[in-house]
Amino acid sequence: MSSSSEPYRGRVQAQGDDIQQEGGYSCSWARKNPVTAKEGLSFLANIKGQCDEFQREERKQAFRKAERFVTNAREQDGVTPEAQPHPFQDSKRKTKNARVDIEIRSGRLTFIPSPQTE
Repeated sequence: MSSSSEPYRGRVQAQGDDIQQEGGYSCSWARKNPVTAKEGLSFLANIKGQCDEFQREERKQAFRKAERFVTNAREQDGVTPEAQPHPFQDSKRKTKNARVDIEIRSGRLTFIPSPQTE
């Protein structure tokens, strides 16, 4: 089965003119099972880790807001693609288009509680 036909698809990413890598830093998923909130937070930590100190500082509030979105989704037993958030930005950023995005392309519920631990 190709990744475009997997029922659960999306990505998290950090973008902006201060990131030289084309498309920014991202972590995507295309799979048969829902993404848990724990995995979503791990994806965000992964892209935060790819950012240098300046890039992290430019997105400090944005990462917090994105993490809060994932945590709130878990508390609601997951979110649908219709709950697509706007890009998360830091109000004090120097790079005008510095942001963190969460894209939920498909899947009945995303960022669900983990079966055993959450």
